[in-house]
Parts: sequence; structure tokens; C-alpha cells
Amino acid sequence: KQCINAEYGKQWYQRRVRGVLNYYTNYYYKSNLSSRMPVVQDPQFKGAGIKAGVAIWRVENLLLTPAPQEAYTGVFYKGDSYLILKTVKSPRTKYDIHFWLGSQTSNDEAGIAAIKAVELDDFLGGSPVQHREVQGNESANFRSYFKTLRYKDGGIGSGFNKISDQVFKNRLYQVKGRRRVRVTEVPCTIDSVNSGDVFILDTKQIVYLFYGSDSNKIERTKGIETANQIRDVEHQGTSQVFVLDQNDKSVLRAEGRKFFTVLGANPEYINHIKPATEGGCDTLVQQSAFMNLIKVSDASGRMGMELVAKAPLNQELLEESDSYILDHGGNKIFVWHGRLSTKEERKSSMIYASEYMIEKGYPADTMVTSCYQYSEPVELRQCFIGIWKEKAFAESGPIAKRAAPTVTVNSLHKRRERSEAKKMFDDGTGQKEIWRIEKMKPVAVQAAKFGEFSSGDCYVVFYSYRENAGRGKEVQIVYFWIGAQSTPDERGAAAAFAVELDDKHGGRPIQMRIVQGKEPPHFMLIFKGTLIIRQGGVKSAFQHVKKGENGSLTNGSENGDHAEEEDLGGEEGGSRLFHVKGSSEDCCKGIEVTAKACMLNSNDVFVLSYDITTYVWYGKGCSTLEMKVGDYIATSIVNKSAPMIGVHEGSEPAQFWSLLGGKEEYATSLILAQAEPTYPARLFHVSNAKGYIAIEEMVDFAQEDLIEEDVIILDCSDEIFIWIGAMANEVERKNGLKLAQEYLESDPSGRDPDAVTMYQVRQGYEPPNFRAHFAGWDFRFRSAKQGVTVNEGVRDANAVMKELEREHYPYLELNDGRCPAGVDPCRKEDFLNDEDFAVVFGMEREKYHSLAKWRKINLKKEKKMF
Repeated sequence: KQCINAEYGKQWYQRRVRGVLNYYTNYYYKSNLSSRMPVVQDPQFKGAGIKAGVAIWRVENLLLTPAPQEAYTGVFYKGDSYLILKTVKSPRTKYDIHFWLGSQTSNDEAGIAAIKAVELDDFLGGSPVQHREVQGNESANFRSYFKTLRYKDGGIGSGFNKISDQVFKNRLYQVKGRRRVRVTEVPCTIDSVNSGDVFILDTKQIVYLFYGSDSNKIERTKGIETANQIRDVEHQGTSQVFVLDQNDKSVLRAEGRKFFTVLGANPEYINHIKPATEGGCDTLVQQSAFMNLIKVSDASGRMGMELVAKAPLNQELLEESDSYILDHGGNKIFVWHGRLSTKEERKSSMIYASEYMIEKGYPADTMVTSCYQYSEPVELRQCFIGIWKEKAFAESGPIAKRAAPTVTVNSLHKRRERSEAKKMFDDGTGQKEIWRIEKMKPVAVQAAKFGEFSSGDCYVVFYSYRENAGRGKEVQIVYFWIGAQSTPDERGAAAAFAVELDDKHGGRPIQMRIVQGKEPPHFMLIFKGTLIIRQGGVKSAFQHVKKGENGSLTNGSENGDHAEEEDLGGEEGGSRLFHVKGSSEDCCKGIEVTAKACMLNSNDVFVLSYDITTYVWYGKGCSTLEMKVGDYIATSIVNKSAPMIGVHEGSEPAQFWSLLGGKEEYATSLILAQAEPTYPARLFHVSNAKGYIAIEEMVDFAQEDLIEEDVIILDCSDEIFIWIGAMANEVERKNGLKLAQEYLESDPSGRDPDAVTMYQVRQGYEPPNFRAHFAGWDFRFRSAKQGVTVNEGVRDANAVMKELEREHYPYLELNDGRCPAGVDPCRKEDFLNDEDFAVVFGMEREKYHSLAKWRKINLKKEKKMF
């Protein structure tokens, strides 16, 4: 590995990888495939895929064993290899298998992980999609399983995998990224530090947080969150967090000097820290137009590869009796297996894919995804022109055998108990205690109110269960939930009480911080489908909260008892509206939103509660699960005494609209009316924070992903929105529009660009069809405006692009401070045509450009073009 950068070292490493893969493939499969014995199944797979969620294993001594609990929070060791299974049970059973390879893992462990992925695929009937993940270059789907990815040095076979209680070793972490930020342990020296990222130095007594001068806001936010987690969880609250900002000259005072001393440098080294360019790019998605389709077949009696076609590709090229390798421009490789392909072809295709990467000289961290016919991911389908031909789910061979049963209201709780993965702690039937932070103190919540949270509050949940079906040791978990509208002092009090509970139980509990809207499946599971988030909350000890207009929170004075201090949202004695949204049982919940008709959308369920009546509104595209969860929330949580009336979209009574303040336009379209759209909405983040334009897809997106400094592209199939943040710069605005247009025109799925409408949307003026794709839209979030007209702040993107591409403007549109969109205010003269230029400045362009800079500035001031 030390000579990996040398050409000889590269060749040796590539030969070693090829040899290991062939060795393990032959060892595990060749004898089995040539005989009538069944394929070996690892005993660790017993029960895998039965319950929804994530299951993780680690390769230890060339055997598969359950991964430690920290892996479920996104902590992976660089020296190890892991196998991850993601199971989704609604609306139908789907599997994703990932084998993750650390940068320092051994070749033997990497080979075992790849082989075990194939074994698990066979065990699950051939329906999963396989993904090869490499540290630092994980797929968006893989990153979506974890709030943060954190890499630690060492591994199961390393002496660094466990730190002695007697001898503490200082650790340095690099916080890097734009969306899914990664926290990676790096060598504890000053050479690891650069000005483009955030760094955390853990010395046990003090946790230093260093902000590079060019680090972005997302890295800084994730940095303070991780530093607090190290303090509260790893050091049980005994450490202090000390923040250092490279732009702050006081960084060289007192404790700040120790940061550099620990890293082995003089404090004055701050002036010589490496620039951001040496820290690497935060996010860069390369796109390529060429694609190669290669067939892997043994039809001739001998296994081999054959180039079938190059782009453009169509689905008819894929024969169900063979396997194929699809090279997507060197950025990603897909391995596709026809339903009638032989086992030899399936096993060999992954090996051939690895050899193909080596022959092409592709990086070792190139992502490889394997899938079977009828379970293709959207990314693969979009590589083929024309409409992708689906086969009925009930006819799709081994996949149909695993169709999820229909969920009913009566069995909702039971289904919730079975909706978690085997290794995701437990089935949610353990004991729990809940406290809410009131005036900086924890107050116990009554059992009847469990699962009912308020966005203006913070809660601490203590959960315990016994392993091995109640016969093993007790496991304890401390969750502290942070409401979106809670105050900083409440958040601090919740974290402090979590540490207090941890100390009370001898430091045994696992601590997990949860932010509203990002609740993990196990947290939702322990409430048995009753999770509901109301607006408002109890008053803080320092910042008192009371109701304002439209249910907003404003400052007020403290008076009255507890009942008077609490604000549960909505108007006094008025209507309350709850948005029910979720694709599966372990993520479906109810969120209170503004009680206005404009909040409705055809894809979901809404519960409208009033003193004497509760309506449950079913959108045309809502799922059966959402309907039944909405019914349960209406009858068992929101208003138990009022009768429930089910209303389908289009058949609403007059009272329904009256309770919402009158009928308004809301989000409805052909796509929203589909319970299972062919192309689900996708969100892309566009930024030039590092000096170049980068675009990255965000999986499981939420409203908080709309960053005001950047541009967002939301693809809704028949509509594409280009969202412009209030602080986005001109380069991002221009490139966001161009990228959206190129993305549409290069779509290989055969979507007609003329049938897709593109809109530019300004921050705060989001239309209903845009808001519909975000659960529980909050108008208070980053100045989102309520009550604006439907088309206000929304423009046709093509018209905006024409303005940006316009080369010349008349003089009257450029003088007296006027500056059309797309015009550089420092170069207005360049946007005059030659004739107008000569008239305005009294000379030709060549003579103007030969003048001294100060003369040109004076001329522009004189002509009011400056």
C-alpha cells in the first residue's frame, strides 16, 4: 500500500485484487455450481430481509459477524469491510445490498465482503440491487441511511480499534462536504489541516473545533454538532468545546495556542496553513455522454465478454438469458442480470466488471451497482431511451414471492412492531420514559401523551430493552429530540439532562441526538405509529413563547401556570391541520401545518380537526398506508371525542373549505395523483462554493435542504423547478438554469423536453406544486412567505434563460443604475452594440479599450454607465 501511487505498485495491487476475487469465487462457488449441492448460505443471514430497516455485518477473521452498534450511527473503521442490507416493506418489498470497503481494508476482507454480498443476494431470491461502496465515494443511497458518515482509524485486526481506558490518544477529525458531510479521522499533525475544511481535535479535556477560513456553513454546523457529540457521548460531558476561527485574530490567545502545540506546530503557523485547494473538492459530479453495454455470457460453452452497443441504448438490447455490464461514462458501472441468466454468468459478471475497471484504468473507488431484471434502479433505467417496459409485480418471478402484506388499521401497531431491522436495536417493545424541557428542567410526560411532540420544545427519551428476547443483558438508549422551533437554552438543557441520565446509569446508555424531521426508524418504531408533531410549545425560561398570527411564535412575558404557558398551535378554538406523509410504516408520521387550503396536495393525507368534527382528506395519489395512519391519528390522537368524516379529493363539503378559511389553489397534478409514480421526484444541489460549479443529488430531501446560498433543481417529472436562494450568486443562478436545461435534454429515458415545463422560483415564493414534495412545509423556515399569489416569484425558466443569453441592450436599459438580469454591472459597456457604443462614447471599441483604466472609469461615470 505504501507504493500504491507508483505505477509498479498500481499494477501489483490490481493483479492482487483480481487474484483474490477469482480465488474466493472459485473456492465458494465453483464446486457448488458443478455439483448438485446447494449454494453455501452463511448462518448470519438467518432472518435477514424479514423486517424493514438496515442490517449491518462486518468481516472479522474472514468470517461475517454482526457489526457493533456504532456502525448503525455511521461510524466505520478504515481497516474493515462491511456488508449492509437495506429492506423496505412498503408499498412492496425491496432490497439493497451494499458491501463497503475501507481505504485500509485487506484484500482478503474485501474479497469476502464481495462474495458474501452475492450469497446474501441468492438467499433473498435474486431480487436485491447490489452496490459496491468505497470509503469516501459512497453512493447517495448509502449516505442517506446515516445522518453523518464518520471514519475511524484501525479495524478488527488492528491494535487501534480500541482505545485503552488508561492511555488516551489525541485524535484529529476532518469535517468535509456540502450535503452529506463526512467526518474522517486523519493523522494528528498540522500537515492534515487546510483552510477549506473544519477540523476537530479531541484531547479529552478539551475538544477543539477549528474553522478554516474558506470552510462552508454546512461543514461548520456539522462540526459543532460532532464536537458536542464527542463531548456528551464519548466523554460523558466532562470535556469542554473550544471554537477557533482562522479569520479571528484572537485564535492565537490562551487555549487557541495549545491547538497548534498539540499538532506539533508553532502557533504562528496559522498564517501558513495549507490553502483550501489542497484539501480536495467537497463535491463534484462528473457527467459523461458515452456509455458502453457489454454482454457476459456462456452461451458458446465458454464464459466471455462482448461489446454489444454504445449510446444511445434501448431496453431491447438486454436479453433475459444473459448478464450485462453497463459502463456509464466511467463514473459508475452497472451489472444487470437477466431473469434466465445462469448462476455462472451472475458470479462471473462482478469479476469481469472489476477486470474491466482495471483495463480501462478507472479509479479503484468507482461505484459498481448490480441488479436483477425487474428490480432496476432509476439511475439504470434512465440510461436507456424510450419508455422503460415494466413487468407486473405479481409476475416478476422471485420478487413476487416477497410481496408485502396489506397494512390495515387494526394491525397497524403489530406491523410497526415488525417494521424494524433485526440489528436496529430491537422491535420497539421495550420500556420508555419521556421528559419535556420546561424552564430549563425536565418534566415527566404522562404515558397517555407518549409520541405527541411539539416543534417548540425539546424532549429526552430513555429507552431500555433486554437482548435475546428478554433473556440477555439490558441495553439502554437515551434519545434527545430537538424541535425545529426550540430555543438554544432548551436544546442545551436537553443535552445536559441526557448526560445526567447517562451518568445515573453508569455510562452504559447509548446517546443519540435527533433533529425534528430526521427521526431514525427505531425512534419512530418505539411509538407504535403514534408519532405526531404539533406546532408551538411550552415557554422557555429565557425566551418565552406565545402564539402570533397564523400560529407563529413570538416573544411574550411569563405569566400564569403551566397550562397557560403552553401553546399547542392553531387558533384558539379554531381549526388544526395535520399532514400525513410517509413511504413506509417506519417513516410515516403526522406533522401540524398551517390550517389553510393551500397546504393540501393530491399525493398525501390531511387531518383537519375542529371542536365538533374531524375530517380526514384523502388525496387522489395517497397510499393505503397513509390513509390508515391518517384515520388512526384522527380517531385516537387528535380529537378522540369528535366523529371522524372521511373525504376524498373532489367531494369536499362546504364546511371543510370553511374551516380552512376558504377554498384556495393547492398542489395537484397528474404526477401527484399517482401513488407510485414511475419517476419519483429528485432534488439536486448546485453550488460554486469552491470556485467551480458542482451538482449533487440529495436523497430523502427535506425543507432544510433548501440552502439560501445556493441553487436547487427539483425534478418532478412533468415539471422542473430551479429554486434560487436569496444569497445565491450570479454564477450559480446562470449555471443552475443551464444545468437544468441540459439535464432535461440529455435524459435518455425518452422524456419529451417540450412536454416538461421549467420554472424559476425565488426563495420565499414557492408555489403549491413545489411545496407538495416536502413533508410538513413550514412557512416560518428561512422566510418562506405565506399568502403570496400563486404565480408571484415564479417565472418561466426558458424566458429567464433567453434574458441571460441576450448579448446586447439599448442604452436606456443600461444607464441610471439600471442593470438587467445577466448583465455584469462592471461591464455594462460590453452589452451595447457597436453602433450604440460609438454614439454613446464618441469612439470605436478599439480606441476605448486602449485608454487608461482611470479614463475609462470617468467616461462610464459621465455616461451614467458606472
